[in-house]
Amino acid sequence: MNTNPKNELEQLTDYQAWEMLKSGDVKGLEKLYRIYSAELFRFGMSLAHEEPFVLDSIQELFLDLWKYQNNLSEVGNLKLYLFKSLSNKIKRAKKTQSKQAKIEFSGMEDLVSTGSVEDEWISSQQEEELKKRLAKGIENLPLRQKEVIQYLFFERMSYEECSKILEINLRSVYTLAWKAINSLKKHLGFF
Repeated sequence: MNTNPKNELEQLTDYQAWEMLKSGDVKGLEKLYRIYSAELFRFGMSLAHEEPFVLDSIQELFLDLWKYQNNLSEVGNLKLYLFKSLSNKIKRAKKTQSKQAKIEFSGMEDLVSTGSVEDEWISSQQEEELKKRLAKGIENLPLRQKEVIQYLFFERMSYEECSKILEINLRSVYTLAWKAINSLKKHLGFF
């Protein structure tokens, strides 16, 4: 019976692909890229608002995985490992470039309104203004607070996962989130 190599690749789990990569099989790297590249791009864009830079960083991440395949170890959560690796790569590159990181948030859910056409138009205008103010407020946050907001509210990670990625204790994550939310409330005029 003839098996299709492309079909076999599609059926691999991310952890099977990780094991293939560790054993020197480039198909494992290809599968991991197919699984995670879009999420990594969205995540990278939330840290650095420069599409070519983010794409290059993701490419470098996968090149590093291939280059250091013999030194790769077991990971408990592959997605967190890749997110953390990309985050570290972007931070290091930004530090050497001496540029201030900008952030673009995606995934803001629209508010539902009911009423007349005029009410809906007014509501949409207010919502757009609120989104702009929120984006500006987030842009003005320190980088660590931006990261916490991104992980918790846009990537929907737990505080524990956020703690692992940022390599800080859980209490610090809560503190950073609290400070960021308070700062955003003040910026939006909720106090």
